[in-house]
Amino acid sequence: MPRTLPDARCPIRPGDACSLCQPGATGPQDCGLVYLVMADPDLREELNRVRRLQQQDVVRISPGR
Repeated sequence: MPRTLPDARCPIRPGDACSLCQPGATGPQDCGLVYLVMADPDLREELNRVRRLQQQDVVRISPGR
């Protein structure tokens, strides 16, 4: 049985698959946008803030809680 590779997730757009939106990128590992965001402390902190807010929303609307 052939193995399938998992879909790469976009670290900039949480929850989305990598859409190869940057020319020449083969995934998040060589994406210029990901590099720029992760290399900038202010942008990285903002991304983490957005991720925390989204996670809180998921927990808040999860059934059974």
